[in-house]
Amino acid sequence: MLNKKGITSVELLVCFIIISTIVVSMYNLILNYRNREQIEEINNEVVSFSNNLQEVIQSDFIMGHLVDSNVSDDGYSATFTFDNPNSYTTTIEIDPDSGVISYGKSGEVIDYEIPNIADLMLSPDSSITYIPASNSYIKINIILTHPNFEDETYSFMINCPVNYVY
Repeated sequence: MLNKKGITSVELLVCFIIISTIVVSMYNLILNYRNREQIEEINNEVVSFSNNLQEVIQSDFIMGHLVDSNVSDDGYSATFTFDNPNSYTTTIEIDPDSGVISYGKSGEVIDYEIPNIADLMLSPDSSITYIPASNSYIKINIILTHPNFEDETYSFMINCPVNYVY
């Protein structure tokens, strides 16, 4: 009697198909995980950029006591005058074409470039607005766009009353 305990070519083919299916599904799972990781990295870098810029501007607005502002007609630049502890002036300029936001005291202006991420742009809808009223205030709205953001935009806003009596 012959010993027929070997693997047939059909059984070998079925095993190969099963293993191939598992490998392809694992590959897709790893690619999806990698894409989510890249999106999360982009979000973290943008949030870090916005937090840094907000901290710098808001510290002046909170500690300096904003008493006057002058916003350009295009809404992309402004000067702010503070009176605490000494009178000083800062400027901000939003340049969507170069992706740079410049801010600082006269002679100490620092350029804050948006993170170097493919498809990340500083939106032309970013603006600085002076809202006159009995309680006048400044509104700085910075908008970043990227295809991976929800609604393709990430924005942050800084509001400050002008000459607020405390």
